Amino acid sequence: MIPAMLAPVVFGEVVYAYCLTFSASETSGFRTVAHNAVVDGHPKSAHLAGLARDVVYDGTPPGAEADAWLALRGLKRIREGDHDHLMPLHWNP
Repeated sequence: MIPAMLAPVVFGEVVYAYCLTFSASETSGFRTVAHNAVVDGHPKSAHLAGLARDVVYDGTPPGAEADAWLALRGLKRIREGDHDHLMPLHWNP
């Protein structure tokens, strides 16, 4: 299990493994405040701390299996239109 407070490098490694496991590609990771504003991101987005990634899939997005895989590693998945947003289970800016 991953500690509650992830280091961005460890978080990135877990997302990389997730992408390999579920045939996904990362489309957004760390964001500057300026870029976050341009994409209409939340002002306290985990992207600003390097603790969020957006991913798209080669096929149909996974379901409960992906959620369980992420939960075991202290992460969660939020479906946002055409992509999934991955972040720590208990994100607290």
